[in-house]
Amino acid sequence: MKNQSFHPHKIRIYEAPKLDFDQLKSRTISTLDKLGQQRLSTEPGGYTLENWVKGVNVLLDEFEEKAGTARLSTEYLGRRRELDARLSGTMSVAQTDEEIVELRKEMSQIEKKIEDGRSTATLKIEELKAEEAKCSNELEQERSRLAAVTKIQAADSFFSRLFGRGKVQPTRPESRIDELQSRLSSLSTEIAEQKELLKSIDAHAPGSKFAEDWAQLDSMEARLRGLDDERITKNQSAKERAELAGLIADAVSRIP
Repeated sequence: MKNQSFHPHKIRIYEAPKLDFDQLKSRTISTLDKLGQQRLSTEPGGYTLENWVKGVNVLLDEFEEKAGTARLSTEYLGRRRELDARLSGTMSVAQTDEEIVELRKEMSQIEKKIEDGRSTATLKIEELKAEEAKCSNELEQERSRLAAVTKIQAADSFFSRLFGRGKVQPTRPESRIDELQSRLSSLSTEIAEQKELLKSIDAHAPGSKFAEDWAQLDSMEARLRGLDDERITKNQSAKERAELAGLIADAVSRIP
């Protein structure tokens, strides 16, 4: 059996080519230009000023690390301190976002409560109208039956008198008619009451059972508008961000 010779294989580690200083400056300036034009989101959870500040700081920290402290000019260091000072006073929008989300959640719950009340009143009206139609139909049938019974009883009474028969005992369908008429009157009142309730809900009437809920919603909507304005203020203007990015990019370009 032949001895097998083992040849060690060299493991080659490929590293990304290091950028020369001009390339590093060029890439940093290009990224700063993009950051200066970056649009921020006005919705909670979107790209905020915090994200923008973090992006700028990560970019400049990487630039300074690769460039080396010795190469950083006095102008650049001054601009970086100025940038840090202007951004350090910026308040976080995270807390505002959390309050907006919580506020919208509470508003949704109140709106659902009102909508449930509206749906209940609407369904009740439909049920009462269905019963009203049924009673009206039965009332007409009872009236027709009463007319027929009255006619038959009149004929029986005539022949009874003619042939000397005993007195015919009349039936009393009138009692059912009275009952149906009473129920129809009650239904009309109940339907009117439910319609008034529904009207008061949609009209935000002070006397509505949901008046307190509407007042709370109005207050929450005002607070939400204030939070939205506060969020926009915290996010600063696009012009200011472009100016800040431009100043630091100019300082980078001047480093020899």
